[in-house]
Amino acid sequence: MSDGMLPDANRQPQQGGLAIDPRVFAPMLGRFDQAMSGGEFLEVPGLGNPNDPNFRRSWGERLTYNAGRMYLAGLVCGGSYGLYEGVRDSAGQIRRLRINSVLNATSRHGPMLGNSAGVLGMMFSGLETLAGAVRGEDDILNPIGAATLTGVLFKMGSGPRAATVAGVVGGGAVAAMVFAGKQLGGAWKNML
Repeated sequence: MSDGMLPDANRQPQQGGLAIDPRVFAPMLGRFDQAMSGGEFLEVPGLGNPNDPNFRRSWGERLTYNAGRMYLAGLVCGGSYGLYEGVRDSAGQIRRLRINSVLNATSRHGPMLGNSAGVLGMMFSGLETLAGAVRGEDDILNPIGAATLTGVLFKMGSGPRAATVAGVVGGGAVAAMVFAGKQLGGAWKNML
């Protein structure tokens, strides 16, 4: 039974009722009467195939991806350190004070490290894109040079020694990632 406001679940739809055809609303989804075969749905025309070894994402996609993953990694690492510090510093306190100490330390270290790491990711992506545009090549020197320059620029205010160390650490880390990516299958471009 229906009270006139809600449709009855047992009642069949009317013949003259509203018919919704998904092809009208979303023609880019293709034909619904044919089964999709293979990997057609993965290949968007004009955007390339991510399974292709020569595939490279656009600079905007890399910028968003690198900044986001670096922010998340920094947030998790900083939050984990804050958790450790909060538990360590509140030993012997009552539970409520321990919880407060852990929350304060986690919220102090997590966002700070996350923001710094996100800025590093944005600087790296921008410098990598700039290196590719200036050099006209897309090889392993672009990310290594971009990481080195990112470290130098990020720590430049701390003095030349700290900037040099940061540049060597950044360049070395990315060189190790590129080398590992090439050894594991050659998909190093999609790792960065």
